Amino acid sequence: MPEYGPPYWGPGEFEQVDGYPRYPAGEMARRFAFADDLMAEHRLDALVVGGATGPLETSVQYFSNWPSQVQSYVVLQAGSEPTLFVRLWNHLPDAERISVIADVRYGGDTPSDQAEAVAQFLDRRSAAKVGLIGVVPHGDLGILRSMVPGADFQDMNHQYQRFRLTKSDAEMTFVRIASRMNDAAVAALADELRPGVNETDVADIVEGTYLAHRGWNLIHFSLSTPMNDPQVFVPHQYHPDRTLEPGDVFVTEISTTFWGYAGQILRTFTIGGGPTPRFERLHATALEAYESITATLRPGCTVGQILDAAEAITDAGYDIWDDLVHGFGGAYLPPIVRTRASRGATHPDEFAYPDGTLLVVQPNVIDGNAGVQVGNSMRLTGTGVELTQAYPTELVVCEG
Repeated sequence: MPEYGPPYWGPGEFEQVDGYPRYPAGEMARRFAFADDLMAEHRLDALVVGGATGPLETSVQYFSNWPSQVQSYVVLQAGSEPTLFVRLWNHLPDAERISVIADVRYGGDTPSDQAEAVAQFLDRRSAAKVGLIGVVPHGDLGILRSMVPGADFQDMNHQYQRFRLTKSDAEMTFVRIASRMNDAAVAALADELRPGVNETDVADIVEGTYLAHRGWNLIHFSLSTPMNDPQVFVPHQYHPDRTLEPGDVFVTEISTTFWGYAGQILRTFTIGGGPTPRFERLHATALEAYESITATLRPGCTVGQILDAAEAITDAGYDIWDDLVHGFGGAYLPPIVRTRASRGATHPDEFAYPDGTLLVVQPNVIDGNAGVQVGNSMRLTGTGVELTQAYPTELVVCEG
C-alpha cells in the first residue's frame, strides 16, 4: 500500500501572501463576474454576502479569501470595488492582511453595530434591491430592513449554490490537498485502531495527521458496535465514550478542510479480525452500489440515472440512512439524492449535473441495526470522474 501523509502539497502549488494561502486573481475575477452577472440578471443594486467560516459555510471567505471566525459581511456592487465588514477589533489586522479585498472596514463591537454599519453603507449607496447570499441572521435582516427604507431584499442562495456546485481548476487545488489529508487520516486509523482504543481517541488519531500542516477539521463522524449484536447503523456526529472490542465494526466519515475546501472519505473497518458474513454482504452491497453509481457519473448524468443505479441496494433487501449522493467542496450542496425507497431526491429525475461538479458518493447500507459505509468525493469530468481520494475502498481489517 502506498504511503499516505505529508507533504500534502508541493512548492508553488498555490500562492501565499504574507504567509497565508491566497485564491488566484483569475479565480477571484471569476467569482466577482458571477456576482456581477447575478446582479444584472435580477436587477440588483447590491449583493450582501454574510457568514462565518465554519463546517459548511464559507461564503465570506469565498468572496474575500479571509476565513472569518464570526459573522462578517462582504458587500458587492457592479462597477464598484467590494467592501468587507469585519466584527471584532482584534480580527481586523488579519482580515486586512489576508483578504483580497482592499476596502476592509471595522463593523462594530456587537452584531447589531455591524448590521447597522452595513445598512448605512447600503443606504448611502441608494441600494433599493439587494440580494442576500450565505447566512444573514434574522436580527441583522431586521436591522437592514428598518434602516434601508423601502429596500427589497431577495434570497440568491439557490443561484449561488448552483454556481458553487461546480469547481474550477483553481478550487480543485485546495480540494485535492484536503483529500490527501483525508487519506492520511484513514491510513492512521488503519494503523492504530485495535481492541482497547476508545472511540473518543479517534479525534486525536484523525486530526493528528494534518493539524500541523494547515488542515482543519470539518467532520470525523464514527460508529463502533459489535458485529454479532449491532446497535448503531450510521456514524455519530459526536464520539461516544465506548472502547473498541474484538469483533466490532467501525465506520467513519471524514472531511478535512484546507483553506475553505474539503474532500470526503468514508470507510468501514473491522476490529480484531475479519467481518462476519452479515457485514461482509452489507459491505459488498455498499461497494457494488458505490462502483455502479461512480461508473454512471459524467457531465450530463441525471438524478434519475443515479436513482436507477441505486436500486441494487433495495433489490438486495437493504435500505440506506445517510444521504447517498450530495454536492460538496466548501459547502454541503444540493441535489441531495437517496434511493427511491428512501425519500428520493431533492431534485427531479431530469436534473443534469454540469461539467466540473464536485460531489460525494457514500452508500450507508443498513440492515436493521447493522450498517456500513464506503465513499469518496469526486469531480465530474469529460471522461467520467476524478476521485479526490486514493485510499482503497475495500473493507479494512484491523487485526489488533
